[in-house]
Amino acid sequence: MLQPNSSKKFIFNEQIDSAYLHSLYDDDFQYIEEIFGTTLSHFDPDFEALQQAYRQGDVLSLKKAVHKIKPTFGFVGLTRVQQLCREFEDICQKAAGTDDISQQYQQIVTTLAASRELIAAEYTKLKDYNSNHL
Repeated sequence: MLQPNSSKKFIFNEQIDSAYLHSLYDDDFQYIEEIFGTTLSHFDPDFEALQQAYRQGDVLSLKKAVHKIKPTFGFVGLTRVQQLCREFEDICQKAAGTDDISQQYQQIVTTLAASRELIAAEYTKLKDYNSNHL
């Protein structure tokens, strides 16, 4: 008796909105891998720009930096993080200076750093999955 082809479906980390990713990319895991890789290649310079703007006390540049990095999280299904970026962007719009937003800044930087690690881990998993299922 033949065994049915039991191709194991890729399972994303629970923090990633896999339904949203499916709506963007269907189940094109090679393309999703490419998106995660591209996201990682641009993440560090964008994150550094955000941190540099804060260190310089430049709220306008900080707002621009978070605006630039915000879509990144939608591309990889971290829609909650994308929303947090949107909220931080709004906070920057109203702030007179970085002293007014230091607590929110620390929270967003911590969230972004953790998100980078999550994206890197999923990218590794996607590479392994694609190499075994193609």
